[in-house]
Amino acid sequence: MMKEEQIKIIAETLLPGFIPKDVAETELSFHFTVPPNQSFKVWFTKNNQSKWAFKKFDLVQV
Repeated sequence: MMKEEQIKIIAETLLPGFIPKDVAETELSFHFTVPPNQSFKVWFTKNNQSKWAFKKFDLVQV
């Protein structure tokens, strides 16, 4: 399995495509897959400076 830091880097790279249009939202999550078959669900929260911060991840069984 990939290291948490690697998952965080990938998630942060993908983040701009998942930011909600509603600026009042403070949490978001999304799934992504790393070839050949590792899928992850990641969560972000918006901090006091309105920046999205990586919160956690789970390995998703496929």
